[in-house]
Amino acid sequence: MPESREAEAARLAALSDLIAWAARRERLSEDRADAVAAAWRTGTRNVAELARLARVTRDTIYADLAARNIDRGSREEEAPGPRAAGGVPLHGDAVRTAARIADAVARPAYVHDPRDPLARAALAAAGALETVADVLQPPTDQGPGWTPRETLPGLAVQGEALTHHSHRALAAVAGPADLAADSDHRRQALLHTGRHAVADGASVTLTLPTGETLTLRVGRDETGWTRLTGDSPLVTGDVDGLDHLEAQAALQTLARVATRHLAESALAERRKDAPPGGGRVRTRVLPGNED
Repeated sequence: MPESREAEAARLAALSDLIAWAARRERLSEDRADAVAAAWRTGTRNVAELARLARVTRDTIYADLAARNIDRGSREEEAPGPRAAGGVPLHGDAVRTAARIADAVARPAYVHDPRDPLARAALAAAGALETVADVLQPPTDQGPGWTPRETLPGLAVQGEALTHHSHRALAAVAGPADLAADSDHRRQALLHTGRHAVADGASVTLTLPTGETLTLRVGRDETGWTRLTGDSPLVTGDVDGLDHLEAQAALQTLARVATRHLAESALAERRKDAPPGGGRVRTRVLPGNED
């Protein structure tokens, strides 16, 4: 009997959860209709765009508009003012909302496994969005230090963290041959445009915490893999995937700076055709995007 009562209690609890889920779904549908109507009334009149953003079908958007008594053909439903072609400017409140949603998703994953590079990358992306919001709309209740001049460096730091953890994630799933081939393809693609130089190597003078200095040479071997050599026995260890990715990214950053200082005669006519040997083209299909 006790087992029977426990089984019945578990069954009733499961049914209660199911009923609660159905109630939440109904409320979410109502909330979606309100959001669709608000977007329509403030100027978003493209049903396909609304369907894509809500990830529902166009028929669902039509039903939501009808449920909120919106006549799609009525001129009384005109947007309240002209909109600039191509969209609207960033607004601090909207970006901050996106940042908080991203943080709510990323932070529990980071707490679950702080070593997960994707969780760290997602958290950095959320932090970058929050910083963008601070730049657009500095907080007024946090004291001094919130001007764009003071907050924009933090955005660059978040971007560096996002790049670093993205490289960590990639290095964990790709071998040296693939990473070298990817770097070589990027090099060829940049040269192919006719408007970018590439950095195949560099010599860096390092000042060590001990006060000593040494010269480090960053280059590539015949396969495209990064090579590090120095004039001191203090340079040790083999290059791993993360080393390779970060070294090549640093070289191409130097190349971008150098390219901005090259005379026009060092460059060629811009090419628009795709470079040879490109990677696989990915296509993303979202619900509600049907024709």
